[in-house]
Amino acid sequence: MPTFPGISWKLIPFRHVEEIEREIESRLKDGLLDPVLHKEYLASSTFKAPEKMPRPESVAIVAVPQPALRLAFMIGGKAFTATVPPTYFDAAEVDDLAVREMGKFYGKGHDFVRAYLPLKVLACRAGLAFYGRNNIAYVPGWGSFFRLTAFFTDVEAGEHVWEEPRMLQDCEGCRICIDACPAKVMGGDRFMARAEKCLTYLNEKPPEVPFPAWVSPSWHNALTGCMICQRVCPANRGVVNRIEDRGEFSEDEASYLLQGDFADKEKAEAMEKKLKKAGLDLSAFPRNLKALIRKRLP
Repeated sequence: MPTFPGISWKLIPFRHVEEIEREIESRLKDGLLDPVLHKEYLASSTFKAPEKMPRPESVAIVAVPQPALRLAFMIGGKAFTATVPPTYFDAAEVDDLAVREMGKFYGKGHDFVRAYLPLKVLACRAGLAFYGRNNIAYVPGWGSFFRLTAFFTDVEAGEHVWEEPRMLQDCEGCRICIDACPAKVMGGDRFMARAEKCLTYLNEKPPEVPFPAWVSPSWHNALTGCMICQRVCPANRGVVNRIEDRGEFSEDEASYLLQGDFADKEKAEAMEKKLKKAGLDLSAFPRNLKALIRKRLP
């Protein structure tokens, strides 16, 4: 579970789900959304009512605060630490917390079915979050250090917010994230970041896919995702040092991950069990760990 407790959510009528679908399609049609990125991240979104709840009243969009995680690897007699950003871990725990707390609030007899929707768009439309200039979602008081989830529900939305996404007030006149981003995915003639060039996207590619030649070794900063714009963001000033240690890997374990040979099913499953505590699996290795090590070697 996250180290600092809390939960926040908003309900919006189910009818608004169609609007989200149209918004995503419009972005794709207008060239604001990369087709490959859409296929990998958004094509699996389900905008129809689930079989378990054919007539949902609303959708609950939920935010739960999370720290960043730190892992330690012993390599060549030296300890290397690596970061896992918020949002990558404790998915089941966050879902369980959301259902439990909403169940307490609304009382017995209500159902909640996991919804696979574009969470960031939904959160910003519902007034739960705001867009940062870096296109990351921010919840006031939590910065970008939280995880989103959503559920179809039989609870009536009642009075609710449904608006055009708004930019975080702290971002007005601020360029810190734009100037800090080495890939220059922000700025120019549009607000939407060019996510297909973001190190977060590139870090989530399969291990057999090499980093593009234009990615400098100095950019690497996390085992998955990227923390550059989040670390420098003034809106994260109160949360950026919230870090939780989630595991240490011995010389032998680190060597196994760096070799990249996971044919031994029993050994691979044991390693994945340990990595799961940080929301990781073997798909992040050896590629991302090697990139971090190369950056730090003289």
